[in-house]
Amino acid sequence: MILICKFLSFILSLRGFLSRSKNCVYALLFLVFFFNSFNSFAQETVTPRIVKKIPHDSNAFTQGFIVDKGVFYESTGLYGSSSLRKYNAYSGKLIKKISLEDKFFAEGLTLLNDKLYQLTWKSGVMFVYDKTTFEIEKILQYGGEGWGLTHNDKYLVMSNGSNTLKFRDPKTLRLIRSISVTHNGLPVKNLNELEFIGNEIWANIWKSDLVACINSDTGKLVRWIDFTSISEKTGDEDVLNGIAYDKEKDKIFVTGKFWNSIYEVSLN
Repeated sequence: MILICKFLSFILSLRGFLSRSKNCVYALLFLVFFFNSFNSFAQETVTPRIVKKIPHDSNAFTQGFIVDKGVFYESTGLYGSSSLRKYNAYSGKLIKKISLEDKFFAEGLTLLNDKLYQLTWKSGVMFVYDKTTFEIEKILQYGGEGWGLTHNDKYLVMSNGSNTLKFRDPKTLRLIRSISVTHNGLPVKNLNELEFIGNEIWANIWKSDLVACINSDTGKLVRWIDFTSISEKTGDEDVLNGIAYDKEKDKIFVTGKFWNSIYEVSLN
């Protein structure tokens, strides 16, 4: 969709320019510029291919999604329905589930050093669990809203719906640094569920089928991934919102809020 809009914008600009231009040389230069620019737009948007479908609980309001050693871990939101779950990554069968108190709206989730870290939306509370037993080992506090969560093997990385990503100490949540995510100098906002893949942070864009691939050092957008072709979205809520990367097997999985399936995808 973004690619089509940019293409149409260029067509309209070209038409207006040519209608006013009396110089064919300038018109030719404009055409060269146009096709080079269009080619760059085409290169920056990637469309995935489905490799495999795995069953997913269509009642799960997915807010955080990760995979580790054949197990999916999921954080689901909504007041009164928030939970922490784990599934068999091959069959989608539920292994374990705990519910949060009704006053909490669960958000992003990540796994670091065998501990699960789960955000809450407006409570300013992060739960730290044993990944096997789901026993709460620690409760940490932070200011502002919590949306997405991932890590770079050293620090936690949090989103809050803006274009800012914050790197925090996993023991204290002390702010280490932050980056502003931009594309062509403009802020990329509504950063939601996160996953670290290589040196990039992949971020779901809230209420869209797009994932932004972000340089974790500079904050600049590297490319878009357009998941429109596999989206199960029918309204405003059931949107793409889960990226899980199996580092050992180099596999990527995605799902969404209230989706029926988890999709293993390939970008090749």
